[in-house]
Amino acid sequence: MHNSHALALGQEQVQHFCTNIQQWFNGNATNKQALYQAITSTFDPNFQLVNGDGQTINFSMLTQWLQQVYGQFPTRTVKLENLNGYATAHHVVVTYTEIQTTGETQNTRNASAVFIIQDNQALWYHLVEQWVK
Repeated sequence: MHNSHALALGQEQVQHFCTNIQQWFNGNATNKQALYQAITSTFDPNFQLVNGDGQTINFSMLTQWLQQVYGQFPTRTVKLENLNGYATAHHVVVTYTEIQTTGETQNTRNASAVFIIQDNQALWYHLVEQWVK
């Protein structure tokens, strides 16, 4: 696999996740279970997130959280900026800014994600977020 193809897989994964998580937050999925599978099937079982508050969240904790937030933010939008990255044949690093807006409240975070390439798919492996004030 060429590095440019791996990079494209990682960047597409970030874009798809943001589209899917917005739909999940909004609670307007035509098939909730299919959307849940579309989100969770893109994560390596060893996934870890260090969120903007410095807390470490594993894959199991992420899936539990997802179950709690379906439809909790019906007007939230999720936007990406500054999508960049680097890839080898086996992994991808993608950096980006994610902006979540709910009504008048805007939360912005800078993020760095590591993806493992398996079977021509980029799987989320590690994510570090930092709040932008």
